[in-house]
Amino acid sequence: MKIDLKNDLKRLFSDFRWKIKGMIDEDGNIYPIPPIPQVITGIFQEITKHKVKKFMKEKYRCEIVQGGPREYPEITLIGGDFGNRKIAIDMKTTRRVSENRISGFTIGSFAGYFLYPEKKMPGCKFPYEEFDEHWITGFIYTWNPDADTLHMVSDVEVIIQPKWKIASKSTGTGTTFAIGSVKEIDKLRMGEGVFKSKDEFETYWRRRGKERRR
Repeated sequence: MKIDLKNDLKRLFSDFRWKIKGMIDEDGNIYPIPPIPQVITGIFQEITKHKVKKFMKEKYRCEIVQGGPREYPEITLIGGDFGNRKIAIDMKTTRRVSENRISGFTIGSFAGYFLYPEKKMPGCKFPYEEFDEHWITGFIYTWNPDADTLHMVSDVEVIIQPKWKIASKSTGTGTTFAIGSVKEIDKLRMGEGVFKSKDEFETYWRRRGKERRR
């Protein structure tokens, strides 16, 4: 079977939109979602993990290994039509700040497990070098914290790219050891980050990681 994860994920999320009305308790009462970006990210991640796990298991008959809290990646695909390969899929969100610009994705750490890819370290489900591919499923959305829950998130666009193809040479906003993405939406769509290859990307960010640890 030909495997085309990029188009699989694109099709899976082609009609994706925010449909959340609130939180519901056992009595049927609905409460608004707090207008906090981290909460929105968590909801996106839970919805998308469910969709990805169901789709991949049915199509590729693979094992799904889910990462723990603050562990990379959110989902690992193993076995089935993937054979012995391990495929990492990570879900990310960012807010749109203009027609062609986002606040930026953070697409993974450049410390710890990334610096020592041969070792099993905290923060990564397997030794980093065991992953054959690293995919980002990134959600860009327009944010209106003054709207009700159903309308606080709109104009969702999904970006599917290998991690290195959307990476920049800047750290993520407000984070010390997180790799930042490029911020132009057209470059994200085309996978036109600043690196020419996965090796160049990893070499650059490992050097940055070692410099920060001194």
